[in-house]
Amino acid sequence: MGFRRSLLCLLPLLAGAAHAQDVLKAVSPDGQLEFRLFAVMPAGSGLNTLAYQVWLHGKPLMDTSCLGWNIHFQEPVLGENVGLSWSKTTHEAGYNGLVADYLQNSSTGRRLRLEVRVWNDGVAFRYLLPQQSPLLDLLIEDEATEFHFARDSRMERPAQAPLPYVESAAGAGWVSIFESHLPGFPPMSLVRTGAHTMMSHLPDRPHDPGVAFAGETPWTSPWRMIVIGPDREKLAQSDVVRGLADR
Repeated sequence: MGFRRSLLCLLPLLAGAAHAQDVLKAVSPDGQLEFRLFAVMPAGSGLNTLAYQVWLHGKPLMDTSCLGWNIHFQEPVLGENVGLSWSKTTHEAGYNGLVADYLQNSSTGRRLRLEVRVWNDGVAFRYLLPQQSPLLDLLIEDEATEFHFARDSRMERPAQAPLPYVESAAGAGWVSIFESHLPGFPPMSLVRTGAHTMMSHLPDRPHDPGVAFAGETPWTSPWRMIVIGPDREKLAQSDVVRGLADR
């Protein structure tokens, strides 16, 4: 399943990451859960990369984690070498959010947009690709979304796991990763790429090695959800999952 992007985002927390750019934040209605979105220059890399963190009760739940997509026959990863074009915050019943638009600084000038929503019991984000000439025919090799757990787990992370993925975390109860259903799009699994990091993975299409999804822009990805709760059995009943499972 060879990933084109290696694990680049194993960085200190944002407070110590001197090269983080354009930090955007969305905070839950109760003020206890926070999603941070930014571009950061990983050590040893010549390109910045879009990344995120999740903070709970003023402490990190997800450390710096890369965001992006591997596009067939296109370099670099869609999510690297980006600059913020515009952003806006949103406020709805039950959650707060933000939308941020990024332009890839390359000869192709590809655009990538991220929509984020933050509830009291979890966060969700999805990718939006506006219609654009470099991606009129959208061929996705794989997803390059990381989930870098900042808190120690009492569970040993598997080499590969289907969703929903659930583990316990000291001080945070239970943490789970879900995805919403999108007709025609392959289900995501997680692959362990480090002691504390799981990365998204999409299976190849039958009889089409190296391509997981074929479509066109404009295109919107499934939601990727990070849900917290004191009770493992009730994670799937969270406001996040119930609100986005089929969107």
